[in-house]
Amino acid sequence: MAVTKLALVGSMMACMMITCSYGESTLTCEQVTVWLLPCIPYGIFGGNVSSLCCQGVYSLNAAYKNGDDRRGACQCIKDRAALIPGIDYNYVNEVPEKCGTKCPFKVYPSTNCSAVN
Repeated sequence: MAVTKLALVGSMMACMMITCSYGESTLTCEQVTVWLLPCIPYGIFGGNVSSLCCQGVYSLNAAYKNGDDRRGACQCIKDRAALIPGIDYNYVNEVPEKCGTKCPFKVYPSTNCSAVN
């Protein structure tokens, strides 16, 4: 009887995890931060974008699996950028183009990341 209850609880938890994870972001803010950390100097001072920054941008673009990933990355970048003294959002938004790629959103303090597709 105890084994049956344990199996039932385990099955219910597995179903809850599957249901809860469906359609949610697969990216973590920590991953996004690590990838884009080399971009901070450009985001403050401008100048030349480092190759490590561009590699991070490419990694982030490759990691997007759905809209939730893009919205989560947007919110993460927006929140973390707000913590950086001297950040210039115009520089931040130039990074993808400087790296020869695109970003599905622009980041400003007023960006509504929930509207990102």
